[in-house]
Amino acid sequence: MTSLPRVFWLTTEFFPPQTGGTGVIASRLSHALAERGVQLQVITRQTLPYSAVQERLGKLGVQRVGPAGLMKGVGWRAIPAMCAYLVRLMTLLVAARRRYDLVMISGMKTIPLAAVPICRLLGKKSVIRIESPFEIAEPIAAESLATMGSSAGRWLSRILMVAQRMTLRRADRVVAISAEIALCLRGLGCPEARIARIPNAIDLTNFTPIEARERRLLRSGLRFPEDRTIMLYVGRLSRAKGVMMLMQSLPELLALHPELYLVLVGSGRESWDNCEEEVVAYIRTHHLDADVVVAGHSDRVHEYLQAADLFVSPSDYEGFGLTIVEALACALPVITTAVGIAVEIVRHNSNGFLCPPKEPRALRAAIELALQERHRWPEIGRLARESTTRFDLPRVIEQYLALCVELVGVRTAERAVSEDQRR
Repeated sequence: MTSLPRVFWLTTEFFPPQTGGTGVIASRLSHALAERGVQLQVITRQTLPYSAVQERLGKLGVQRVGPAGLMKGVGWRAIPAMCAYLVRLMTLLVAARRRYDLVMISGMKTIPLAAVPICRLLGKKSVIRIESPFEIAEPIAAESLATMGSSAGRWLSRILMVAQRMTLRRADRVVAISAEIALCLRGLGCPEARIARIPNAIDLTNFTPIEARERRLLRSGLRFPEDRTIMLYVGRLSRAKGVMMLMQSLPELLALHPELYLVLVGSGRESWDNCEEEVVAYIRTHHLDADVVVAGHSDRVHEYLQAADLFVSPSDYEGFGLTIVEALACALPVITTAVGIAVEIVRHNSNGFLCPPKEPRALRAAIELALQERHRWPEIGRLARESTTRFDLPRVIEQYLALCVELVGVRTAERAVSEDQRR
């Protein structure tokens, strides 16, 4: 009898309750691995408001380590809290060393600096998932650097960059979720044999187009206006996501296309650059109440995507851009800035529409082109759906299982009993 490797998944955020992309995908993958028989424990940061320190979510064990609170964009104030978190994480990894064979780490920013050396010391395998090319290019976020003082901040950033590159070379594998990240890793001298190309995953049985009758009922249930073209945005209401650029483009778009109706699904609650109040104020001062609705956070994202007519993603940058893939999978015409995975998967005016980031005129032009091509939306949607097959969750999970077994092998019944006795 054999069993799969035991995995600790380390991540700074995890869904629920956090709704950022890193937390959502860590939850999606870890739950799916646990369903396939992997003994998996998630170690994440404590949240605000506070969540249970330890709990079971389905077949997953989840443990939250303090301190809690937002660290991005706060400058020097984040350093003591992050150091305390890393010390606690290292202590936990040492104390629990008989309970795992492999450590999977979401993100390059700080956790690998502590976890990878501990794994090497204990003879455990480590895998780093790079969530964004900016994690490599900017060890300290530009927003934090702006509050730290130029010389001291740059000095600390250089030290962290050297430490990150040393850590990358010592990890057993580095997962690149996009071609852009793989290219960055090669540029840093990461050996090709250590780079695993595994994309983020979605459930194609959940994110899927639906029949016209079901769609009409769904639109009614979501209270979409019957006579309007629904343009949907899903994500954090933050400045870096380009939400205010989209809002400021809307009056001109509505003057030419009064049938447009914008639905914003998400909130700014967990964002360092929260612009939710700014969005609400803009709607009020520009008298857009009849043309825009802020739906807030929703656990029914797939239903919003299935019911909408268009999807728009105006982000300044993306590490990946999971909602873009989800929208494509629902056969929606997608208008997106050329960032993250969009560069790989969206072909302009074929299965979607691309425009440069941070350019309001280009965004308006892409939306107008999409509206002009309304007669082609069924064909665009079909091509969009076809482009998402490699992101299907079972297919991606097979790649993670193969990676775990490649690094650790399988555990025999005798070995498992011996390990349990030592515990």
